[in-house]
Amino acid sequence: MQGWKRYRSVAVLILLAAATVQVQAAPALQTKEPIAPTYTIFATREGLVGYRTANGHIIQPRDHFVALPSWDVLSPKGSNKYQVRLTYKGRSTIAPVWDVGPWNTNDDYWSPNRRYSDLPVGLPMAQAAYYQGYNGGRDVFGRRIGLPNGIDIADGTFWDDLGMLDSDWVQVTFLWLGRDPGPDGAVEYPITTISNTSPAIDIPALEDGTIAIDANGPGYTANQATWFTDGCGMGGNHVWTYSTTDRAKSENHAAWKPDLLSAGFYEVKAYIPACGRVAATNSARYRITHDGAVTEVTLDQAKSAGTWASLGVYHFGGQSSPQVELDDMASDKMRAVRFDAMAWTPRSDTTAPSTNMTTISQQNNGYLVSWEGNDDISGVAAYDVQVRQLPNGGWRDWLMNTALSQAWFGPAEGKHFAFRARARDWANNQESWLEQQALDTTSAQQ
Repeated sequence: MQGWKRYRSVAVLILLAAATVQVQAAPALQTKEPIAPTYTIFATREGLVGYRTANGHIIQPRDHFVALPSWDVLSPKGSNKYQVRLTYKGRSTIAPVWDVGPWNTNDDYWSPNRRYSDLPVGLPMAQAAYYQGYNGGRDVFGRRIGLPNGIDIADGTFWDDLGMLDSDWVQVTFLWLGRDPGPDGAVEYPITTISNTSPAIDIPALEDGTIAIDANGPGYTANQATWFTDGCGMGGNHVWTYSTTDRAKSENHAAWKPDLLSAGFYEVKAYIPACGRVAATNSARYRITHDGAVTEVTLDQAKSAGTWASLGVYHFGGQSSPQVELDDMASDKMRAVRFDAMAWTPRSDTTAPSTNMTTISQQNNGYLVSWEGNDDISGVAAYDVQVRQLPNGGWRDWLMNTALSQAWFGPAEGKHFAFRARARDWANNQESWLEQQALDTTSAQQ
């Protein structure tokens, strides 16, 4: 019996010891590391093969690294202490930070406590300088910013890993600020822009009878592309995209189509919002479909900000369905093309056009005669041109109801002639024949 008691005591001690060991071995509660932030940054190719990076690395052909504009995140030579994940059009890779640049050397734009505290986190100083004139449009060394790039990518990473062909916008994940989301898990942090914090902007009122179509409203259609939104415009916001000069890179297209437009003349207007993190293009190309014709009008959206900008007066009500189209093509690139409201305001045309003979020049054995007309509302539809022989001949019809503005007259046979023209507009207003508008061959250019 005593032996049993002794064995039972030993067994109890063993169980208590095991329980004690189990309690001591229990792991502490772990807090899950947040996902590293991702921002969309304009990227350029570094190149510079044979040059030395900021950490002493000699750049090799098709090398693999990136440069960021701050010494604070420079990895020691050969190490991966600081890395970024780059994602571009379905391809993703990780690269170490081995160089400092572009433009600045102290712009830690990814940091919650960034040096340029008046700029939003995630917005490179170079981008703000390029688009918004921040720091007078110059970098920390006083150089004028030529591109809004906030990262440089070595050739191998640029070409081979990401398949990039030219500078473009790339998703950049800053891996030292959290855990890697992987190729498909990037969580892009929104940038609170300077302009979005500005007070509300009053939109000028439209005239009675105007038909307006707002972006994203009835009558507006847009293709499935990458669109951005800024907080001002009709309905409190507007959409925009980046301009391009390369038709092969054009992706964004939208159209405004009014349904209740009765036949008549209308002035077409585009509202250009007065806010946005990216400066507006100076060459937005609108295409107005009217009565079987399409007219392209180039508008400086930057200068028209905050206004209803006129795109001209046109006649609608024929066989073609009226519409206005706009895409991302422009004569500049990486500027904002703004898509907001379009309006059609009725106009009446009661004033006749005016015409002038412009030039007469000798050509072969005759004369090349030119003329031009102007109309305030509907535009010139056709011309009538008359001729008379000098010095005493009477006026006779030469070209009637023509759309030409230049024609050859001859053979002259050594004689001199005078010419005059009149115009008719699309509202059937026709000017009178005026003797003082005539131009004769005695002043013809040789």
